Amino acid sequence: MKKFILVLLIVLSAHLTARQLVLFYLDEALQPVSIQEKVDQDSDLVKTIFDRLASPPDGLKSFVPDDVLRAYFFVESYLVIDLKRGPIAMFDFTQERFFVHQLLRTIFENFSGIDAVYFLVDGSRRDVLTKMVDVRFGFARHFWSRWPVEGEQ
Repeated sequence: MKKFILVLLIVLSAHLTARQLVLFYLDEALQPVSIQEKVDQDSDLVKTIFDRLASPPDGLKSFVPDDVLRAYFFVESYLVIDLKRGPIAMFDFTQERFFVHQLLRTIFENFSGIDAVYFLVDGSRRDVLTKMVDVRFGFARHFWSRWPVEGEQ
């Protein structure tokens, strides 16, 4: 009986200290699929989001490459994400677009206090992320908290 109570307490404490992340991947038709995953309460959530999105579950796609996150920081209610140019340099428009969609939708779902996300590449501001997506003005929550941005399905 004591062992059962001890195991129950350990399981409950692990459950209580875990946090649910909602991650957005894509199916074969490039439609969003949300997956909930638990992470430790003391995890670096932004890094965990990038790591998990870079390793999609079987049958799902992701446009987030490995080792793309260079740094990030919070400024008031904004998240500034600094990306490494190498992993995204060869993106075509579709890849670039879904990379941004996937990241923004996941970030806004998991961080209710963030009003906008800004991207840097190799520590510098840019007009476009790689070739097409304009990143000069950042991405506001009220436009990017649904999928797809173009409107309701």
